[in-house]
Amino acid sequence: MYKVNLLKDSNSSDITDMVGEISWSEDMDSVGLSLSFSVPDSEERYIPRLLIMAGDIISVSNDDGELIKAVVVSVTRDFPKRNVKAYDFGFYLNKNDIVIQFKDKSVSDCLRELFGKVNIPIGEICDMPAKVNGVYIKSVNEVIKELIEIQQGNDGKKYYYELRGDKIYVFQLPEEPIEYIFKPAVNVAAFDVTQRDVHSRGQYTHSIENMKNRVTAIINSKTTGNMPAVEFTVSDDENIKKYGLLSENYSVNSEDLDNIKSLAKNELTDKNKLKRELTMDFIGHDSARPGRVMHIIDDFLGIDDFFRIQSVNHKVSGDIHTMSCTLNFLKENATTTYTEGEVIQREDVSKSESGGSAVSSGDFGKLSSVLNAQVGKPYVWGAEGPDSFDCSGLVCYAFNQSGLKSVGRTTAQGYYNMCTKISASNRQPGDLVFWADNGKVYHVGVYIGDGMMINAENPNVGVRKTKLWSNVYAYGRL
Repeated sequence: MYKVNLLKDSNSSDITDMVGEISWSEDMDSVGLSLSFSVPDSEERYIPRLLIMAGDIISVSNDDGELIKAVVVSVTRDFPKRNVKAYDFGFYLNKNDIVIQFKDKSVSDCLRELFGKVNIPIGEICDMPAKVNGVYIKSVNEVIKELIEIQQGNDGKKYYYELRGDKIYVFQLPEEPIEYIFKPAVNVAAFDVTQRDVHSRGQYTHSIENMKNRVTAIINSKTTGNMPAVEFTVSDDENIKKYGLLSENYSVNSEDLDNIKSLAKNELTDKNKLKRELTMDFIGHDSARPGRVMHIIDDFLGIDDFFRIQSVNHKVSGDIHTMSCTLNFLKENATTTYTEGEVIQREDVSKSESGGSAVSSGDFGKLSSVLNAQVGKPYVWGAEGPDSFDCSGLVCYAFNQSGLKSVGRTTAQGYYNMCTKISASNRQPGDLVFWADNGKVYHVGVYIGDGMMINAENPNVGVRKTKLWSNVYAYGRL
């Protein structure tokens, strides 16, 4: 039984009996919980009118205690009801920008300092020892994601963060399933809602669009036109025989020379897999949150595997709790043996210098001038200047006009294929930023530093200078 309380002006009111169907949803790509429900809004004599306003706090609890604490962000009056939308306190992570500098601090300490500055109570932060140096001028949520990416690039493990009530937790993602036990009544035996005879059949998709079965980690030469200073390749030969060669160049900083093998293996492990996605409906369970693992057995679909919850939508109508989950395949049962090449070192690499052949400050000044001169010009699909542009046309025009690089005209996907892929922590002004849908790159912009880019965005706004949007797919260096 769920209980809904309205916290208003330091007073708490139980509004459970007035709440219609209630639902809440979460997604790993957009951290934060969204809650919605309706209450009566009528002038009928015997129907109480409940005044809920934006900024009020909603608390949802069950027999185990508080489950959700959320701030009302909008109320829509739609006779004979009011529709209420609320977000958990992750709302403030997305809506607040910050300017903050970290000097030789661990990721864990950076997160503690960050949460302290925005007054988010800390539940627990796991040990994340990777060192951070840098200035961040962007939204709090973007800073959190980039800090976590630094740690993941350092040790190859997966980390996540979530709100539980009003406290934030940062933790390593689990690899093993938990039990989702449901007991329908005192005289009915408990069971796991994921067992094969209880869940819906579901829809199962598998794809190799994003698979990589060979990774070459490189430290670029400091001299334009030279082969990489250092190069190391790791492959899954069995996968290459099965699916064909799907290779990726992975840029590594010079200070990570000693770790180049482990970084390449971590990247291959992350990409060397089928994308398997499952959508399935279950009896609702409060422990089903993004990042958790389910063991799904379905004889018709031919699966008996572990899946991680990507997103979940809970719905409670009356006393019936159901949920719809999107799940991603977690791991193969069989172990994989990789084939390693030799570390090829063509030049001496100073670990005190940044690796890669990013645009120098002088050259970037030329590129920046060309890009800024195009801001405000219209977006026209297929156009490559000088009067109008599409996203890839702007990249082609800017690099060629600045004299920085001679690049041919291609699509956003084409530039993605040409680039050396780099991590968010290694990005520098002049690098390209890509967005994709289902593994297909559809948009590109040019990163100009401080969390900003210039891009030909769409026909409504044209070419503009803007903060990086969320859900960046990849960074690349021409």
